[in-house]
Amino acid sequence: MTTTAPPGVTARALVPGGLLVLLFLAVGVLALLAPRTGDDADISEIHIALGSVHDMTVPHEVLECARQDRTATCTVDILGEPLRVAMTHGGTDGDRYASCSATYAGRSTSCAPSYAMDPDYTVGAYLPGLDLTPEEFELAADQVVPWWRFQEGGHILLPVVVFVLPLVAALVVGFTGRTRAAEAPLLMMATAVGWFALLVFATAVHTDRMIDLLIPAAVIGGITVVAWQWALTRPGWRTGFARGLETLVLSGLTCVTAMVFVLLGGATI
Repeated sequence: MTTTAPPGVTARALVPGGLLVLLFLAVGVLALLAPRTGDDADISEIHIALGSVHDMTVPHEVLECARQDRTATCTVDILGEPLRVAMTHGGTDGDRYASCSATYAGRSTSCAPSYAMDPDYTVGAYLPGLDLTPEEFELAADQVVPWWRFQEGGHILLPVVVFVLPLVAALVVGFTGRTRAAEAPLLMMATAVGWFALLVFATAVHTDRMIDLLIPAAVIGGITVVAWQWALTRPGWRTGFARGLETLVLSGLTCVTAMVFVLLGGATI
């Protein structure tokens, strides 16, 4: 008599858990790079514009800042010369009021507070072109913007999470077998708990306003990841392309939901 071995935990069924671990890491990185909150924070960013064509955003993580009373002073090297911006927070108009002054290469330059960011964060600074030529300005932009950010200020991690991770997950699932996995209820419960833990972690490292987003994100993303986990414990589609396409859609929705939650909650990238 031939007996069939009981199903085990397949590599395909572990993909949602692996994706959640990577999302945990992504949220942690964004938390380290996001501007701090409150009027006692440093300058969120420095935006420098040369006319209407050339502009660059210096993110807060490359600034060296010091705080004295209500004034935050941040410095950064631009083409080997120090740019120093001082922002005084608070005043008669409330916490969002700020005054700004700046010097570049020892010369005073105009500076204005920028309130473009979320009200939970401190203000940024807006400066003119620092008397640089267009060629010098483009060279400065290439040097001052770190490799993990695009020239317009966005974080390179966002497209990696939204596009690359679902594609990798789809390839893993597409090239694995169709075997049914054991312990489906346990895997589904672990995935649901992992998703909720991810949202709680993101809330803890960012702002309290994310609590308002916690329930809809938990419901939308939770239904998606649990349904996806259940599908991956069932016998897979006969063709690897169909299995991969299913994973690409569901893992993509999971990643997009997580990033929207983090971005709206405060991880400005």
